[in-house]
Amino acid sequence: MNDRTGLVDRRALARTYDGGAYEDGWAAVLDYQAVMRYASEHPNKGSYAVSSALEIPRGRIRPWIDSESKPDAVRALETAANYGWLEATYGDREFVALNTLVANIFSGGAIATENYRPSFALNFNGEDSHVVDALDATGIEYKFTHRDDDDRATEVRPSEDGPVLGRVLAVLGAPVGPKADIDSISLPWYLEDAPSETRKMFVLAYVTNRTLHQQNKRTVTIQEQRPQSYRDELAALIEDVAGEQVTSGKQSVTISVDATRSLGI
Repeated sequence: MNDRTGLVDRRALARTYDGGAYEDGWAAVLDYQAVMRYASEHPNKGSYAVSSALEIPRGRIRPWIDSESKPDAVRALETAANYGWLEATYGDREFVALNTLVANIFSGGAIATENYRPSFALNFNGEDSHVVDALDATGIEYKFTHRDDDDRATEVRPSEDGPVLGRVLAVLGAPVGPKADIDSISLPWYLEDAPSETRKMFVLAYVTNRTLHQQNKRTVTIQEQRPQSYRDELAALIEDVAGEQVTSGKQSVTISVDATRSLGI
């Protein structure tokens, strides 16, 4: 596993998993790595000898040695590494896609509490929505749901590796569970130090999903049921990116005419 440092923290990702016999998932990762390293250096020693040498209960490590089993957190780290997510940082193709997907969780998606599987509602562009382009850029497989249901919005959901992607997005600051129930919700931490292009991409993805064009008005409004502190934070981000006035009010954020023109919306 490459140790290049990206924006997705390995420890935080591992700790989204139940550690089982461990206090957290990262402890399981460390023990697994130690066991595999020792076993490779002493190929003739079995699980009992490895257990004694490392002072780790044999019942924990025997499946790792005898049947090539792995802790869930280890498999997730390997999966994330294979997609290039662990090494990704500002400007990398992989992070551009992740940034867009985080914006879509905030503005038109959700991460399931029970298994971290993400889902994304399509905007007015349907299956040509930018979220589909972002998923294509990750290389992850996905499927569309509710295509023929007139009462529900069509969604796109990553399939096999979806829970790992959801955990990566959560580590980057995407909310998990019903967003309306999160009193302390705030924008992703990485935006604070992000270059202007990353911040702009986040804003454009967000605004494309959520803006309402009011008849006879040239301003654009985003309806937000979340706390006032979140609306203030969102308005400040959009204003910083647009360089023009954006205001927050009760249950909404209003983007001025000049700001909409600057953003190209």
